[in-house]
Formats: sequence, structure tokens, C-alpha cells
Amino acid sequence: MAVYRKIASQLRDEIMTQYSTGDLLPPESRLADRFSVNRHTVRRAIDELVQDGLVRRYQGLGCKIVQTPIDYALHDRAAFSHNLNQIGLGLETEIVRCEQVVLPAALAGQLDLALGVRVHELRTRRLVEGDPVCLIRHYLFGLPDAALDAFSGGSLHQFLRDEWSISLRRGTTRLRARMPTLDECTQLSISRGIPVMEVHTHNYCRDTGVLREYSIARSRSDLFEYSVEPKP
Repeated sequence: MAVYRKIASQLRDEIMTQYSTGDLLPPESRLADRFSVNRHTVRRAIDELVQDGLVRRYQGLGCKIVQTPIDYALHDRAAFSHNLNQIGLGLETEIVRCEQVVLPAALAGQLDLALGVRVHELRTRRLVEGDPVCLIRHYLFGLPDAALDAFSGGSLHQFLRDEWSISLRRGTTRLRARMPTLDECTQLSISRGIPVMEVHTHNYCRDTGVLREYSIARSRSDLFEYSVEPKP
């Protein structure tokens, strides 16, 4: 095994047992002295930890231990804000764009909807403890023109319940991992080497069974673990 991989393996074990989220690794110079190698070898070892999502480099600060992956359960009541609030994480919602658009033809065909149908498109960026973790594109169906004018952040599903008496349940969900685009790297503050998990979800009205939302979420794969809960 290459020396830098051995160092990475030892540091990985120490991170799991001796460090907490937010702690800094010792400087590269100190690690180089400790392992009797040059700083280039230490840098390659830390590169492995960055790729694993265990640490993140900060200019002028060093390498910080990141939080353990967030366990995100997929069930019929799952919603992003609700899930993260349930485990006590501070969540912020940034509204990137909110407008009425014509549903893309490919998506209309996929959803068996007529071409040219107009929908509300809401794009949000979600941050946990100030760090960007997820980008979500929501397509909302059958809402009045001004339905989202009062939405300023927080849980979209809670807003729909409170303002429009629309309660949603999760339907079919598809997941896939892929490499991020340059824009996603910028918005999520990640390198090109960290995949994103893309989650496509149908959300239906609980009362009528009609499709009211189709969402596409792109989250950092180094920060989330998805679990699928079987139906009772």
C-alpha cells in the first residue's frame, strides 16, 4: 500500500474515534514530522479524506472535520425541512428563483401532462448550520398565480398546508448519483470529485390523490445517507 494511503487510513481511524465535528486536523507540517514524510505525501493523504467527505479544506484555516452524514429517511411523510428539523439541525432556505413557467416538454411527457401547461417553478438552496447542502427545483401544479408570493423560506410543504390547505404525501421516488456540474460545485461549495445525489419525487395531494408537486433535489453525497422505510 502506498505510504499516503497508509497515512490516510490511520487518520481516518483517528477522525472516527478522536475528533468531533468542527475540529481541525494538525497542520500539514506537523503531520509530516509525525509520519516522517514530506508535506506532499501528507497532502495526498488529506486529499483522500477530502474525497471521503471526512474533512474540508479552508483557506488560511486548515482542514476541518465535517459532520457525520445526515440520515435522511424516505417515507410517505418525508420532507426536507421536516426531516432535518426532526434531528435538530439548523436549516435555512434561500429562494433562488420563483416564477411561472411552461413545464419542459420532456418532463410533461414523463408525467403524462399536456404540452404547454404552466406551473410554478421554485428553486431553493438549503443550508445546514450555514453550509450549503442541497439544491431543490420544485414544480407545483394547480396553484393560483400569486400562491407563492408570501413564501419567504422554511418548509414549503408546511406553507402549502397553512396557506392553501394542501397536504402532500410522497409518491414514487427515484435516486441516482452523478458528478456535479460546475454551477452545482459553486452553489454547494464542493469540488468536482464529490458526487451529488439526485432525488426525483412525485408528491400527491392526500385528499384527492392528484399530483401537486414534482421535485428534483441535488444534495451533497458526502453529507447525506438515504434510508428507505418499507410500507407497513
